Amino acid sequence: MSSRGDISGTGRPRLLIDTTFLLPALGVKVEDEAMEVIPLFRRFEVYYLEAGLLEALWKVLKLIPVDKLSRVETGIKAIRRTYHLLTPHPEAFTEAARIYHAGHRDYIDSLHYTAARVGGIPLLTIDYSFLRFLKEHRYIVKGVVYTPDSIKDLLV
Repeated sequence: MSSRGDISGTGRPRLLIDTTFLLPALGVKVEDEAMEVIPLFRRFEVYYLEAGLLEALWKVLKLIPVDKLSRVETGIKAIRRTYHLLTPHPEAFTEAARIYHAGHRDYIDSLHYTAARVGGIPLLTIDYSFLRFLKEHRYIVKGVVYTPDSIKDLLV
């Protein structure tokens, strides 16, 4: 299914990635499911949120020793050089707050979702509990939220 704005000027489909997919560049191990889909990114115009990068750095602070922080700096440079920064529409911030108040207590997850929905860019996530929450609360997920199993649908 095609969502508005999902093809970039390069002809490649656009894709917003959640925080999980930023972590490997920063030296943090993630689930195999996430690692296996990253090679497909070369077929997309990939976007990230600065809030997602900040969330990734919170994890880094807990997992990466101070003497290994140069790896983190290298990773941030790679992310900024390889991916595109998406600045969410103001509406995305208020909609994310509504999702937060509806019961999903991770605002950054909510912001990724609303930035994708409002911006017309598909979101890639492995956060299945968030996906269940969205479905249970009747948020639109079809054509907005993709998992590693369904991302190939964007390439046909």
